[in-house]
Amino acid sequence: MSATYVYNRKDGGITLCYGKIYEDSNFDVVCENEYLDGIWAGDVGFTPKTWLQVCEYLEKYYDSQIEQLESC
Repeated sequence: MSATYVYNRKDGGITLCYGKIYEDSNFDVVCENEYLDGIWAGDVGFTPKTWLQVCEYLEKYYDSQIEQLESC
């Protein structure tokens, strides 16, 4: 399965994104540090419409080394 979107992180790595984003989407998050892996259900006032928005938001507010995201 090929990635739906590939995000180029600020640290030079990439984040592979899979699936479609819907208004009520949650996201399976896989980080370089496996202790940070989990499900992200979004934040109040932030409703992403694109993978770019999701990646930039999580890179800034969650972890800068997210390896993979999948909508669920």
